[in-house]
Amino acid sequence: MKAINLIGTSSVFLAGALLLSTAAGAQQVRQKAQSANPHTSAYDLTREAVLEGTVLKYTENSSTPPIGAHVVVQTSSGPVDVHLGDARFLKFNKFTITEGSSVKIIGQSLQYGQGTMFFARIVQQGGQALTLRSVDGAPLWLAGARAQRGGVQKSQQVGAL
Repeated sequence: MKAINLIGTSSVFLAGALLLSTAAGAQQVRQKAQSANPHTSAYDLTREAVLEGTVLKYTENSSTPPIGAHVVVQTSSGPVDVHLGDARFLKFNKFTITEGSSVKIIGQSLQYGQGTMFFARIVQQGGQALTLRSVDGAPLWLAGARAQRGGVQKSQQVGAL
């Protein structure tokens, strides 16, 4: 009886050690991949930037990838093409982008295709602000059914950003 119990205990211990070593190995591979490429395509709040400028052009359904609404903002350092996401999400939240207006956009430049693209997380025009992505960069417009039930809210406070 003691021999069977000892074998069972040893098997459990061995399986646990194997599981922990596999998880540690996977974490080391992930850390090496991230350190080898500091310009990872994952959204990172610590690398967020704020764009302020004038809307030069708004395209509801851009043919330039990524597909969706784009706004070109004239900043002090030049024009920047910003991906906003699904235009239906902006319409649903009664958020319109007007050419010639001042905007403030919080987001991040990420690698996309052969270059980089600025992905907006929050866009503000006048006293209206709309959150487009979660803090980890997940698109909120993909929560379509939840948004239609009123689960996604926007801020209409002046100076919301």
